[in-house]
Amino acid sequence: MRRFGSPEALARLGSHCAHADSVELKTLLLPPAGPAAEALTGRCAPTWSVRRMYLLDTPDLDLVRAGVEVRLRRRARGRYDLSVCARRSGTARRQAVPAGVRVEFDVVPGALWQDVEVRREVDSAAAAEVIAGGAASRELLSSHQRAWACRGGHDVVGDDRLRELRVHGPLLVHRVKVSAVRLGLRRADLEHFRYPSGRELMELSTRCRPQEVSTTATAFDRLLDERDVTVADEHRTKASVWQDEIGRAGRDGATRT
Repeated sequence: MRRFGSPEALARLGSHCAHADSVELKTLLLPPAGPAAEALTGRCAPTWSVRRMYLLDTPDLDLVRAGVEVRLRRRARGRYDLSVCARRSGTARRQAVPAGVRVEFDVVPGALWQDVEVRREVDSAAAAEVIAGGAASRELLSSHQRAWACRGGHDVVGDDRLRELRVHGPLLVHRVKVSAVRLGLRRADLEHFRYPSGRELMELSTRCRPQEVSTTATAFDRLLDERDVTVADEHRTKASVWQDEIGRAGRDGATRT
């Protein structure tokens, strides 16, 4: 089954996104996560790594609504990084991007977009203080990240709105590596996301260079066809679920008051 487009469409994509650093192919799977991980890895009860992700945004999610995500991740060994990522439709290369930008194309069944990201490591103590509410979230952003947060999306966000940034989360992320060298994939990752409400998403993904997108898509389709997993009927982004989560929390709070 061709989930990511025809060979002709993938060949065009490979040439149009040649400027990108990478392409990520991904699809949502239906839970439960345990049986999916066993089917994909071939191991009984494989070991998952665990990390936490926080969304930094205003109470009304002004940045997400403008097409920008500010994500704070707690990684292995207590390290943190912070990314400001603007999502853009189409494959056109944009000239007005900040220094140190990374461009990746996300390809899902029936859709594609490009993520233009400015990421940097942040001090673990400073990150922990922001998460605990003892420091302003805005202070974690570099000058380049602040500029990109305000002007990277499809709508401009005023710099004053960054003073209202709050920490939303955490989103718990469990990840297990999937080996599929026999099928032509160097690596795939199964990630299980659990939101504060208990809502779940499960995503299988793989990355490649732009010129490898056709062969990688074929191999990824074979992985999905050969393993005992069920692909979701539609793809939802993590940001769209964040919007639902935070919007619902706001409505519930208003109802209680």
